[in-house]
Amino acid sequence: MSIRMVTTLTLITGIFLSLTTYAETIEFPEDELPTQTVLPVFDKTVVVRDRAVKTTGRVEVGIGTGLNLAEPLYNQTVFNATATYHLDETNGINLYGLFLQSGLSQAGEDLKAGKGLQGGQTFDASLAPTVQDMLFGNYQLTAYYGKISLSKQDVMNLSLYGLAGAGLVQWSDHSTFGFDVGVGQKLYFTPNMGLRLDLVLTMYMGPDPTNPNTPGKVLNGTTKLSSSDFASTYYMRPFLTLAYVYLF
Repeated sequence: MSIRMVTTLTLITGIFLSLTTYAETIEFPEDELPTQTVLPVFDKTVVVRDRAVKTTGRVEVGIGTGLNLAEPLYNQTVFNATATYHLDETNGINLYGLFLQSGLSQAGEDLKAGKGLQGGQTFDASLAPTVQDMLFGNYQLTAYYGKISLSKQDVMNLSLYGLAGAGLVQWSDHSTFGFDVGVGQKLYFTPNMGLRLDLVLTMYMGPDPTNPNTPGKVLNGTTKLSSSDFASTYYMRPFLTLAYVYLF
């Protein structure tokens, strides 16, 4: 073994012994250790945490318009009205009304004129009963409240919520029981005024003019028919509505 190798081993051994000899356990108080969550410091923490739109015990009403997103035969335009009593900042009781407009869609008008049908036949869906309006009572759960800034000077408040319930579906000649479930968002311009956007799925039973068991009821027909002339089917219709709301 060369003198250089012996010198190197001696040096490494000395360093290792010095480290192990003088190693100490250093302890810090837990309250002085950094955590994974660091909160910024604000001069006015009360203003940041304050809820500008307080809804507990208040009534919110609104009116608006929207679309029936999955209606192939009839007018897709709807008007809506809503009223909500807020039990607290999270829970509320909501009334949600939809008022459907009469008339056929463009596809319905084309079938009435015989377009796409063979042998000169016509299909007039307006001869069958139609839904006129719906009214549902819902439980409304506000899942999130926050603020959004569209500019450096303006701050608006928003909330996200879900709703579910049951109610009545009014046809032109009878009423049926229905259910609804939906989600929505509210954007407040002031503590009292704002916009409400809802996407609601409605579910109900009713007469089906397109049912193959009753093909002759509206084919080449001219007489207004009742619900008893048709087989029933289960409808699932989504509605997208936008309403102006006011908090009392």
